[in-house]
Amino acid sequence: MRAVRLALLLTICAGATSSAMAATPPALDATRIALTKAIAARDWNGVASLTAWPLAIDMYEAAPRLTKAQYLKDHRKLTILFGDGDKDLLKCVAAAPLTRQGDRKDFGYDSWFADCNGNEFYFGLRGGKVLFTAYQNINE
Repeated sequence: MRAVRLALLLTICAGATSSAMAATPPALDATRIALTKAIAARDWNGVASLTAWPLAIDMYEAAPRLTKAQYLKDHRKLTILFGDGDKDLLKCVAAAPLTRQGDRKDFGYDSWFADCNGNEFYFGLRGGKVLFTAYQNINE
């Protein structure tokens, strides 16, 4: 009987730990809405402040990382990922259901992503702040 109680307790604790780890940060929606508004307004400093640098990128013929210096020199290196401000794509990034990327082997591990027709925008906690952390195009 004691072994059954211990097994039950361990199962409950494991479930609570998994739920806590997968909990969506409260600022997640606010960050992705602020990012899309900053892109639409061409607020380049606002975009920079909402992005984790270097930004991880997985896209055909693209460098795997975009540094802040590269972005500041040419904003289009990042804004092209958002269709250069395409309203429908920005609306999707701001409001699409989020998926948790919890598998260590997958791109964007330990973050949440919005899938907008194969354009995946990742957001995660960095230094206690929710930021845009990565982009992946799964169509290519």
